[in-house]
Amino acid sequence: MLQNFYDSRWHLRHLCQEPLSEHVNGLAGRLRRLGFTRSSGQRILCLVGRFNDFARAVHVETAAQINESLIKRFIEEELPSHGIFKNAPAVMQHLWEHLCDQGVVVPRTICAHPDDLFDSTLHSYGEYLSNVRGLVPTSCSQYLRYARQFLTWLQDHRGDRPLERANGVDILEFIAELAQRHRSGAWRNNLCSLTRVFLRFLRSEGVIASDLDRAVPKLSQRRLSSIPRHLPWEQVRQLIDSVDTSRPVGLRDKAVLLLIATLGLRNQEVRSLQLGDIGWRSAEIRLRKTKTRRERILPLPGALGAAIADYLLHGRPHLSFPQIFLRHQAPLGPITSTHGIGDIVERQLLRAGIQATNHGAHMLRHSLATRMVNQAVPIKQIADILGHTSIDTTAIYTKVDTTHLAAVALPFPGGEQ
Repeated sequence: MLQNFYDSRWHLRHLCQEPLSEHVNGLAGRLRRLGFTRSSGQRILCLVGRFNDFARAVHVETAAQINESLIKRFIEEELPSHGIFKNAPAVMQHLWEHLCDQGVVVPRTICAHPDDLFDSTLHSYGEYLSNVRGLVPTSCSQYLRYARQFLTWLQDHRGDRPLERANGVDILEFIAELAQRHRSGAWRNNLCSLTRVFLRFLRSEGVIASDLDRAVPKLSQRRLSSIPRHLPWEQVRQLIDSVDTSRPVGLRDKAVLLLIATLGLRNQEVRSLQLGDIGWRSAEIRLRKTKTRRERILPLPGALGAAIADYLLHGRPHLSFPQIFLRHQAPLGPITSTHGIGDIVERQLLRAGIQATNHGAHMLRHSLATRMVNQAVPIKQIADILGHTSIDTTAIYTKVDTTHLAAVALPFPGGEQ
């Protein structure tokens, strides 16, 4: 497989040295299956070859002796943190995953952060969020991200004061500093909520001795004070019709847009949708991984079914992943980024020349809900389609019911103007 990336005998001989001599050819095959071009594969293999030299220099004799610490040491000591090596951690992840898949090393993920004092606390917090609060992985990652941000801030500003000695002044200063970065009231409320949950966890674990969550301010925000950002249905149709389906990526993007615009699926629900979730004979879609952890079944409209089938038959890469929608750039595979579906919506909006106040995938979900409200669909039915556990969440869409609002509008004093 190395011959797919290198013709030079010197490169082939150099890469096939110990301790990775038995594995570098398999790594090259993995890169080819993931869709890496010749030049991209060469950059990855070049860095792996450099790591191989480093490992041999520090007396590593076999690939089984390679571990996370060795890879981190190589990145930190041997490579500059700029230029072509700035993506070294992601590149070395390919080698690590290959060695894990082959059973050469213990399958653990290279940690994005160096070992620090926060790891055990955040690990326990993650288990609490998942097992006690029942949060899905995407929500857990958000909670953990802000918890780490709080711990890092506390360490930077109160280095001589351990976590158990934190006080209400620290909490207020942290909230005030981060709140200045965003003008959105919703974002600030979310910051307060996430901080409050983390502090309550620390109190329950005995890490802190007082109820510091009471120091987190409660920002006033009127219920239903804002309206959902949405597109008129005519523009939604224009967006979908403008997709260029002459290329495989266009077939995928059209199916994704239809899925959100006609069934209101969330970002995570689109990314996790699998081949076995489509009931072609019954014309149904089964959603297993939802935000509320409640499986639900939705109808499969004809246009949406045709778009998904077209993508599966003529556009989807021939890979053995269960997910329906895959990346079309190396590394090929499932769309793992939380921004992946939103990027599809944003790219197609720009291509169609449609001006929108929000470019995220949720905007199409709001557009569907608004359309159903204007068509007098019962609010309970709308909540079931969107996957809301309470119709109070769905009630915000009644504020954009222009059809019924127009009927109750008072005439302008003095007649038409």
